[in-house]
Amino acid sequence: MTHWNYRILSKKVNNDIEYGLYEVYYDDNDIPNSSTKDTMKPVSFDSDIEDPVKAIKWQLDAMKLACEKPVLDYDNFPKENVKYLRRLKLKEIGKQI
Repeated sequence: MTHWNYRILSKKVNNDIEYGLYEVYYDDNDIPNSSTKDTMKPVSFDSDIEDPVKAIKWQLDAMKLACEKPVLDYDNFPKENVKYLRRLKLKEIGKQI
């Protein structure tokens, strides 16, 4: 089943490396295959949900989880990361068999 989460991606900007929070989308094999073009920020609208503050709190909690995962390389995403993450996933699957 496809899904998404927040991840930190590093991106070369001029002579520096910028780190930002992005939405990353995964395929059925739990391999990341795309990300948002721009960084994300928590936002909610009155018309979207009963409690906009609760929605923002959920987003912030989900964003904090990104800090516990490896940083992905925006400029080589998903090509370089997919190879690495596919190997990890195959090892994980192998352990469950």
